[in-house]
Amino acid sequence: MYWQDLNNRTVGIWGMGKEGLAAKTALKQHCPNANIMEISEDNLANISQCAVIIKSPGVSLYRSEIAKAKAEGVRFTSSSNLFFANKTPSTKVVAITGTKGKSTTASLLAHSLQYFGKKVELAGNIGRPLVELADTSADWVIAEMSSYQCADLAYGADIGVLLNLYPEHLQWHQTHARYYADKLNMIAKAEIKLLNAQDKRTSELTGELKGEYFNTADTIHLENGCFYDGAHELFAMSKLNLAGEHNCINACAVLSVLKIMGEPLSKYALPFASFTPLAHRLQNLGKFGGIEFVDDSISTTPETAAAAVRALDKGQPLTLIVGGFDRGQDYTSLIDELAGLKERLQLVVVPDTGARIIPPAEAAGLKTSAAADMHQAVACAIAATPAGGTVILSPAAPSYNAYKNFEERGKDFSNCIKSLAK
Repeated sequence: MYWQDLNNRTVGIWGMGKEGLAAKTALKQHCPNANIMEISEDNLANISQCAVIIKSPGVSLYRSEIAKAKAEGVRFTSSSNLFFANKTPSTKVVAITGTKGKSTTASLLAHSLQYFGKKVELAGNIGRPLVELADTSADWVIAEMSSYQCADLAYGADIGVLLNLYPEHLQWHQTHARYYADKLNMIAKAEIKLLNAQDKRTSELTGELKGEYFNTADTIHLENGCFYDGAHELFAMSKLNLAGEHNCINACAVLSVLKIMGEPLSKYALPFASFTPLAHRLQNLGKFGGIEFVDDSISTTPETAAAAVRALDKGQPLTLIVGGFDRGQDYTSLIDELAGLKERLQLVVVPDTGARIIPPAEAAGLKTSAAADMHQAVACAIAATPAGGTVILSPAAPSYNAYKNFEERGKDFSNCIKSLAK
């Protein structure tokens, strides 16, 4: 939807968080004669007075109010769509999505390009609304796209990247099948589609898409501790300043995008080595009392918690803090993987999912303890972990039962460590 389609019309903005505020600013700049109406849960009846609604990502596309308004002729769009429709034609876009790893992957790609002086902007779900960049003259915009943003995307990126697919966000999408379909909406529209050949669910669901792949023997992949482009060795995985094989797999996506751009790949060992890991993503908080503490609060699925343990396991005693908002996820695969470490791994569980995790964990022979909150969980972890061990917060669940977001949960973890480790 172009700016001229919104001028001289009543435009509702549903949700006044970062995306909504950015949309309002853009409307005032580009559509000075638009009648802007703020929509919230308190005045949903006003939707019918609008010709167009700019919906914030947090508002589910599948709400009954939206279906009713569409039937009455109200049009819906998003601030991301406004960016794609109105961006500078010379600016190209790499859109990156996936259940996990998209923030780090997008940041690594932007950092790598900027390292060599490319004019690049990083935006999207990572915290800067895309609509703010509608007038940018950057060569590339690297856009991290959530499933919420992918669901109603009407335009295609120059390069679309799909990292992985795990069950997530059931409340917004209503079914896992719809969640996967909404993710794939962005990929289907992209001019070049880049897919992870090692991700089982991606392979199952993208058969009809004519995409390019990474993580195959003849493309960018990992082999013998190195990044390879087919049979050609690029550089050692150890050059990447990120822990865990899952991060190296996502780095293959970055190298694949750079290859599509025509970049000489071997030189990117330098920015890979200088990249600063993002907070709350396997973030090493240091040692207190001889115990290492790692914040992986971003973990909201069993798969990511398992990946965190694999990344940090060096044969030392491990204590894993898990639990959070319960959305009915199956923890069987996580318990099965942790069971192999039962001689040196302790589980500390917190509400709400902790109550469901304890019985199968104990049946698998894992040592467990229950805590009422983060402060108590950290205290239990310190008591259970000998010097030389590692305490990992990788909750395998969202934070919404106790925190505003995963960042707040991670900060609480850090504060509890500083308070208790004295």
